[in-house]
Amino acid sequence: MKPSALFGSVRAGLTRIRLVNLRELLGHRLRVTTSLMVVVVASALLVAVFGTYGSLTSSVQKLSDTISGTADLEVAGIVDSGVDDALMGQIRREVPSAKSVVPLINSPIYVDGERFTVLGSDNNITALSGGLRDAVAEAATAGGTGVNELMTGISVGKATGFQKGQQVSINGVDTTVSMVIDAPEAASINAGKFIFAYLGLAQRLTDHDGRVDSILVTKEPGTSTDDLREQLNSVVDGRAAVVSPDFRAKQAETASATTRNSTLLVSLISLVIAGFLVFNTMNMAVASRRSSIAMIRALGGKRGPLVADLIGEAALFGLVGGLIGVPVGILAGRWAIGQLPEALGSYGATVEFSLPGYAAPAAVIACVLACTGASALAARSVFTVSPIEAMSGGAVAEQRAGRGVAAKVCAVLGVILIVVGWIMANRIQSAAVATAGIVFCVGMLLVCYAITRPLVAAVSALASRFGGPGTLSAVNTERAPRRAWATLMTVAVAITVGLCTSGVMNNLVSSITNSLDGLGDTDFYVSTQDGATVPDGPILDPAVASAISEVPGVEEVVGGQWASVNIGESLVMLQGLDPGTTAPFVTKGSPEVIDEVLAGRGIIMSQTLADNLDAEVGDPVEIASPTGYHSLPVLQVVDYVSINSGTAAISHELLADWFVRPGDTYLQVTTEPGVDKEQIQPVLAAAAEGATTMPTHVYTGEQGLNATKASVEQSGAFAIAIQWIVAVVAAIALLNTLLLSVIERKRELGVLRAMGASRKFVQRMVLAEAAAVAAVGSLLGVVMGTALHLVGNKILTQSTAVDVVYSPQALIVVYVVIAFGLCFAGAFFPAARAGRMNISESLLTE
Repeated sequence: MKPSALFGSVRAGLTRIRLVNLRELLGHRLRVTTSLMVVVVASALLVAVFGTYGSLTSSVQKLSDTISGTADLEVAGIVDSGVDDALMGQIRREVPSAKSVVPLINSPIYVDGERFTVLGSDNNITALSGGLRDAVAEAATAGGTGVNELMTGISVGKATGFQKGQQVSINGVDTTVSMVIDAPEAASINAGKFIFAYLGLAQRLTDHDGRVDSILVTKEPGTSTDDLREQLNSVVDGRAAVVSPDFRAKQAETASATTRNSTLLVSLISLVIAGFLVFNTMNMAVASRRSSIAMIRALGGKRGPLVADLIGEAALFGLVGGLIGVPVGILAGRWAIGQLPEALGSYGATVEFSLPGYAAPAAVIACVLACTGASALAARSVFTVSPIEAMSGGAVAEQRAGRGVAAKVCAVLGVILIVVGWIMANRIQSAAVATAGIVFCVGMLLVCYAITRPLVAAVSALASRFGGPGTLSAVNTERAPRRAWATLMTVAVAITVGLCTSGVMNNLVSSITNSLDGLGDTDFYVSTQDGATVPDGPILDPAVASAISEVPGVEEVVGGQWASVNIGESLVMLQGLDPGTTAPFVTKGSPEVIDEVLAGRGIIMSQTLADNLDAEVGDPVEIASPTGYHSLPVLQVVDYVSINSGTAAISHELLADWFVRPGDTYLQVTTEPGVDKEQIQPVLAAAAEGATTMPTHVYTGEQGLNATKASVEQSGAFAIAIQWIVAVVAAIALLNTLLLSVIERKRELGVLRAMGASRKFVQRMVLAEAAAVAAVGSLLGVVMGTALHLVGNKILTQSTAVDVVYSPQALIVVYVVIAFGLCFAGAFFPAARAGRMNISESLLTE
């Protein structure tokens, strides 16, 4: 093409855009604003979901990189009692592939009731290039701290509040603050609330005399990691776990599975719905220009340039909306992270919002594709009829468009996707099962498209029952089926998301509560952790049990223990049971099995752990511990909420002996009949606090169960927020669609006014259509929402290992009422506008 011709083509295109596209946009600012808001929210939702999904584990990964640095492997303690530090010398002697062997203390302590993380190592830490080493070295240089001060004192994070030179007593050990570390790397370690000391002092501060939490190992040049792992396993012989230094990030990902999978499920479904609303909004916006486009074509305009202009405008629309949505999504993601429970507290990590590099581009591209796709399909429907027919109104164009084949294809494809989604929800046992929700949701939308005519006929039949205005409304609905379908689907998807989200989350909470049957039967629990956390340590001072038992009104005190056990790179929760314990395992297990477990002759485990270990009832399970390997038969497998990689119970005596953890991590307190629990609870708390310097928590069984429920509900806060975001988007889209319906019929409404129809009659006609749409859309939304609720329960059953049982939601009535309210609120302004139309201007519109 010659330069002059190219210049002429570009100039003509810009002229068309200025005279047609920009004029249209500037002339309908309200419609443009509402449409843009739908795109913005869809983009924000994408960004928030991408950021939230990865933030949980990236925070732990950052902490791991800060501490372990360039270590190739880690020899980690199986439980918090750690490993014998004599193992370091054995590794140095017997593992030729090990270049450096670095001991590490990484344990929590309490100072004046506040939780700090203690980190400790020896001079070998210089062999690692970690952020912790660099932060300590930088702070020492800047503060002029000598080697002797570092060796005999402690270095602390700025958030501890300690000052350089301050004398402090920690766990009965008097020491001095040698240095305050205020480096960026330090913020990732328990939010800067950490204490670093050289090995000997760190062991005394944490009661780890003769033991370390783990050993970091780097390999000799030319040695493979697999060879090093094999040599370490040979020396360790089950007394510790040989793992990758980033194994805690994998454990954190597993620990947050319930939060992550429930949020991911709702987010993916909501994104499909938001995408549909974007598509619907753009489709209606383009269709509203049918007459102006047809006029241009009648004057000689070609289809190609007009389609290109529409798609280009839509792409710009999606780009602007997508870019605006990115910062909104970041703010929403940060808020969501702040609403999550303290799931990573045991890892010492500070949970921070982390946005993947692909998130913003992916969100913007998705918005651009949705907008351009909708515009292209809308333009295609406009150009399937002749220009003269298109200028005559919306009826011909919609009636001429042959939808028989398309409807049949969508019906068949939709049914197939619904069946495939249901099968996926029942078969896939991983986080990928969440995609079943997308497949099922898309299938339902396709089926709804295929049954457009029956749905529109239902709206018309219902509208005709509202007297004269309703009869005319029914005629208008039949003449513009696409508009009616788009409006009622907007109502339906809003109800669908609400029912699915609230139903799934409510059923998840109730099912988890049922799986913890027995937890709330105990009068009181005493532990160093609150009721929302599994009491896995530290070990309680024995004086606490004695003090509690002496409180008047206490009938019995039974000790128990939970331990977090590393099995390879997986973390398993192991409970030690004593006679008299009332726990979910005791409630779920048969009396004969519990007797055998208490006698130390077997193990009872959750279905999740049995699946992970590929174990069945009767199979022997080999358990690695600091004292070597031990074997127990599986006596029973029960349904238990998924905690980390699974849960199991053995006798308290075996747990204490095998894992070198003598003592109790919690106490179960039974009071005498008739004792007022509200009055005795503060007495028990005072007795526990007076017996130890460690922080203690006293809570009833019911409070512990409610705290667990609250933790699950808090983890679903983002999912519930997404529900309301999509509802707001649907309300905006509904307003936009109803407004477009009035704009499309401006001339028709003017004719009615010229024929003598009153303003009130015209307004009632618009409201009658809104009422019919609300009724049919609500009914369809209830059906779709219930179906998606059932599928969502199946998906969470597979991904959380809890049998999420369906129960209908009383909120169905509330959502239907809200839908009607949205429809009438959305129709009020268009109805008022229709009533105020100037008759002469309306008649001259076309």
